[in-house]
Amino acid sequence: MGKSKKLKEQRKIERTLEQENKKNRKKKLNTILTICFVGLIVIIALVLSFSKKDNNLIDDNIINENNMIKVTMQTEKGDIELELNKEAAPKTVDNFVKLSNDGFYNGLTFHRVIQEFMIQGGDPSGNGSGGPGYAFEDEINPMSIGVNEQTIKELESEGYVYDYSLKSMSHEVGAISMANAGPNTNGSQFFIITQQPQPHLNGMHTVFGEVVNGMDIVRKIEQNDIINKVIINQ
Repeated sequence: MGKSKKLKEQRKIERTLEQENKKNRKKKLNTILTICFVGLIVIIALVLSFSKKDNNLIDDNIINENNMIKVTMQTEKGDIELELNKEAAPKTVDNFVKLSNDGFYNGLTFHRVIQEFMIQGGDPSGNGSGGPGYAFEDEINPMSIGVNEQTIKELESEGYVYDYSLKSMSHEVGAISMANAGPNTNGSQFFIITQQPQPHLNGMHTVFGEVVNGMDIVRKIEQNDIINKVIINQ
C-alpha cells in the first residue's frame, strides 16, 4: 500500500473516531442535562410541598370526607365534643385549630355565661377584651341561612362583607360561633349556644361548627369555669 493511500486511511479512521467521540460527548451531555432537569423538578416539587404544608394550618389527615374536624374541649365540668365545619368557614376553622394546637386555650376560662343563651370563652385577658393579637374577616353567607335582603343591606352598610360562595351554618342550639366587636374583628373568642336558636345573630357572627356530644356539660358551665385543654382529634 502506497504512502498516500495509508495517509488517507489514517485520516478516515481519525475522522471516524472524532465523530464517535462527538456522539459520546453529546450523549453524556444529554444524560447530564436530563439528570439536572429531573433533579430540578424534584427540588421544585419538594419546595412546593413544604410551602403548601406551611400555608395549610390543618393536617389533611384530620379532615374527614365531610370536611368536618373533630375536637374535644376538656373542661372542669367534663368533655365537650365538637365538629368544626371546614366548608362553612375555612379560615375560621384554620384559626381555631392552630390556636388549639398551640395550647392557646389551655387554662383559659368561660369568662361570660348568660343563662339559657350562651357560654363564651377564648379570652386570655379573662374580661372579654383580649385576643390572640390579630383580627381576621368574617366568613358568612347570609343568604344560605335565611337572612332577609333588607337585613343584609343594613348589615352591609355597617361594614359586613359577605362571601356568597360559602355554605354557612345558623345559630342553632349547640352551634359554636365567633365572638366579635363588629365586622371583621374575629380573633380567639368563641361562644356556644345553649338553649334556644338565636337567629338574630345570623349575618353578624361566623358559625364554624357544632357540639355533637356533651350538651349537658355545656349547660353546666358557669362563669369562670376553666377550659383545661382543647384537643384536635386525629
